Amino acid sequence: MRQSKRLMIASMILLGAFAVTAPASLAKPNEFDRIASHLKAKYKAKKVSLGFLWLARAAVKVIRPAGVKSFDMTLYKDLNVSLDSLDTEMQDAMRASFGPEWSSVLRIRANNQSDRVYMYLREDGKNVKIALVTVNTENAAVIRATFSPEKLAEFINDPKIFGISLANRDTPKQIDPPPAEADKQK
Repeated sequence: MRQSKRLMIASMILLGAFAVTAPASLAKPNEFDRIASHLKAKYKAKKVSLGFLWLARAAVKVIRPAGVKSFDMTLYKDLNVSLDSLDTEMQDAMRASFGPEWSSVLRIRANNQSDRVYMYLREDGKNVKIALVTVNTENAAVIRATFSPEKLAEFINDPKIFGISLANRDTPKQIDPPPAEADKQK
């Protein structure tokens, strides 16, 4: 009798867990999932584990520094990239992943020809969502954030976290010259 109750409880817990996670797994992949799939499939990228990122994300949700409401970051390593086609392939993947509501606001190809940066953003009610993808021959990063432009502007005008000002509003202090130069001046 006890064993059948345990089996019934374990089955209900398993069924409950499946019911909660199944809709999320059946949902249409978002922009970031599509970019991640592209990096893994096309360049054989391996995801890098970022140990306490969950703690930083939780802190940002509570503190909301500079109007940032949420963020996520995924890093990849060991990419197998051809520099000849990287820019074209990434631009095509970005256009295919980000819908018409997203605007491409930045595209950089560094002087060393191996680094690429792509940034997209879109309005989300009173907030702005931003996506930044960086790729080079070995590594990639996909960063996304949601922030309030009003709060960001307030922070820029008066940078404070927990009521502590980060701005140096005092007049510049006179810095004494190094001892060697002070001796020369005498």
